[in-house]
Amino acid sequence: MPGTQPKDEALDNALLAALPVNEYEKIRTALEPVSLAQGEALWEVEELRQYLYFPTTAMIALLHETDGGASTGIGIVGRDGVVGLEVFMEEAKAAERAVVQQEGVAYRMRSKDVKSEFGECGDFQEILLCYTQVMLAQVTQTAICNRLHSVEQQLCRWLLTNCHDQKTNTFSMTHDQISTFLGVRRETVSLAAAELQNRSIIEYSRGKITILDQEALEAAACQCYGEVKERFDQLMSKYESLHAA
Repeated sequence: MPGTQPKDEALDNALLAALPVNEYEKIRTALEPVSLAQGEALWEVEELRQYLYFPTTAMIALLHETDGGASTGIGIVGRDGVVGLEVFMEEAKAAERAVVQQEGVAYRMRSKDVKSEFGECGDFQEILLCYTQVMLAQVTQTAICNRLHSVEQQLCRWLLTNCHDQKTNTFSMTHDQISTFLGVRRETVSLAAAELQNRSIIEYSRGKITILDQEALEAAACQCYGEVKERFDQLMSKYESLHAA
């Protein structure tokens, strides 16, 4: 249609989309789109965090390194979140590594720009602090899940998170990648995935996973996925009600 404005794809990120128009326009020039490849590390242990990343189609795994050198996931960030909280929470260390789990696009913002706008834009500051609470809840819930729930339940939680953040029931992921995030052996993941496939909940072939029955998947999962999602919805609802005007 003549005169139609092209879509601003940065607004596919829920946090950016929730900002009031005047504040979003103020930070928009500082947002740079970047294509992220699967397996790419955004940072390694002890590296300075130079950017804040707002994923739109990419998904990023936050990993903790054990004393033995193994990795385990403490959080997943997609279109509902932001990666790099340490940019404005300098004493915090949410993760030792951030690795791209699903290739795609994110919009990044230099740390100097984040700090500048963080002090000048009250809504930008508040929404990032709100999300920090969500991430802390996710990290805590993941620790509880890893300790108390079966690998099958953890796998179901992981699949539901991917389904929600990618807006699709089909995505590519190997058992090696899943085992790294869950912190368990590949064979253990294979057995759990095979059980879900035998029950016609998922279909897995050549690194591609398709969710066939989401209701059954939710029933097979533990409550951790729902609790983190509910926490996000509560905080975002609070923010939107405060700034709807």
